[in-house]
Amino acid sequence: MADDGEEQLEFDFGKKKKKNKDKKDKKDEEGGDGEAKMVTTEWEKGEVYTYDELLGRLYQIIEDKNPTLGTTKKYVMKPPQVVRVGSKKVGWVNFTEICNLMKRPVEHVITFVLVEFGTEGSTTAEGQLTLKGAYKEKHVESLLRKYIREFVTCEMCKSANTNLDKDSSTRLWSVNCQNCGASRTASSIKTGYHAVTRADRRAAKQKL
Repeated sequence: MADDGEEQLEFDFGKKKKKNKDKKDKKDEEGGDGEAKMVTTEWEKGEVYTYDELLGRLYQIIEDKNPTLGTTKKYVMKPPQVVRVGSKKVGWVNFTEICNLMKRPVEHVITFVLVEFGTEGSTTAEGQLTLKGAYKEKHVESLLRKYIREFVTCEMCKSANTNLDKDSSTRLWSVNCQNCGASRTASSIKTGYHAVTRADRRAAKQKL
């Protein structure tokens, strides 16, 4: 019978009840009814940035992500070289060279120059553009700036890395930027200001 008593002690379920009690006590320690406790932390003030510092960081991020958009390179163009050819003509010596630097068709630039100056001209085998009239370098440089503004520079990012393409269906020119991907229709070449000369007045009298 003693052995039966020992077996009864070994299978006493009192220990299991104690375990449940331990779980209850642990639950009470953690929160009792399951309510969340508010945890507070001490707030520390971080570094204070000025507006210029934040703006500089923004530009730096843009430059790191896309260097071609973050900075704008200055577009440097060779100045036009103009010499006298006889008494009534001038020669734009480095005309073809400038067209190649701008990556623009020579024929397109010639059409623009002749229409804007309201004169006649032709190119030589050496790439020189001969113009009828007494034009100076400042006149040609001013006209070149206008051409670059209308047919070279991107209006979005101000880059000169663009292409001038002609639509075969509409026959219109478009300026396509290789940096930002923007595209715009180039303005059509229109007759600009033309000073009335003696030859113009003489031609007008002959028509009357």
